Amino acid sequence: MSEFQHYEFQALDRALTKADQDYISRLSSRVRLSATSAEFVYNYGDFRGDPEQLLDRCFDMMVYRASFGVRRLMIRLPKTTPIEPYEPYCVDYLISLKRMAKSVILDINLSSETYYDWLSDESHLAGLTEIRADLLRGDLRSLYLAWLQSGFSESFGMDWQEVVEPPVPPNLKKLSPALKAFVELFEISDDLIAAAAEASDAQKLPKEPIADWVAALSEAERIKYLVRVAQGESHVGLELIQRLRAKFGQPVTAVQTAGRRTLAELVAAAQQKAEQRQRKVKLAAEKAEQKRLAALVPKVDNLWQSVEQLIERKQAKPYDEAVAQLKDLRAIAQQQGTLAAYNQRFQAIEPIVMRRPGLLRRMRAAGLLS
Repeated sequence: MSEFQHYEFQALDRALTKADQDYISRLSSRVRLSATSAEFVYNYGDFRGDPEQLLDRCFDMMVYRASFGVRRLMIRLPKTTPIEPYEPYCVDYLISLKRMAKSVILDINLSSETYYDWLSDESHLAGLTEIRADLLRGDLRSLYLAWLQSGFSESFGMDWQEVVEPPVPPNLKKLSPALKAFVELFEISDDLIAAAAEASDAQKLPKEPIADWVAALSEAERIKYLVRVAQGESHVGLELIQRLRAKFGQPVTAVQTAGRRTLAELVAAAQQKAEQRQRKVKLAAEKAEQKRLAALVPKVDNLWQSVEQLIERKQAKPYDEAVAQLKDLRAIAQQQGTLAAYNQRFQAIEPIVMRRPGLLRRMRAAGLLS
């Protein structure tokens, strides 16, 4: 498998300036560049820029995927963002926060054998942009999900028995489209999420009276923000929202504070859920098969005639159909206790089968002949 790397950047709060676009163009002649996005694809060689610096200067989000087992999501947050709520979800080398000149960069950088795969340059970032808005609202579900998956990263060097989960955010039982895209990007187990969600309460997000909050600010503070907007500063809106929430709002996310589980306990609970789900799937399949066979019981004689006709066609596809029908006939006989009658009719066609190598091979593979 040849090497493949795909960098996808997106600006959300403002369009790129001419200077920004010139700077990005100098990083690669093959960049796909627009007023709000940039993509870099490499089959050989590496990206010459620094993703952190590029985010700090130009963009708000980046997704990086590599065929050698790496998935990475970087999110640019306003410089004034308080990082304390995010810190419990950080994992050395895998989930980190970094203060830059103009921003705070959240970096989720995971590697896994399951990520070694053929990749295309289709966009993955478009479905993830709401993750950033969620984080700024205090919705930490994406960080918790990243923490769950970090335990399966090749660089995770801790004992699952000793690793205790961070606070569990509410609403893990119902994921938004953006969170589902996040789960898909990092290939997080649905069973693991379901196990973790057992400790996650449902919580309705309150409607925020933004207009009332703005009116309650002092005139001097309102003027300060307006001047900054008029001067073209980016992220002023996000900074203002954070200021209003800190001053007037209630915490959007209430998190679990007791009874936290180890990663080993979560993985074990996920395994139990997987086994329960598999049993249900198997039981449903068995019931469906029984129903299908029951519908064939009145057609047994027709099926035997069909088997004989298919065999006489001496072709691969009819042979496959004949074998499938014989398996159904044997299953019906086993259910009804009529195997003797089945064996008698099968023996009548067995001499023909023995003279047809292609059919004989299929019969043996299906377990119809020893």
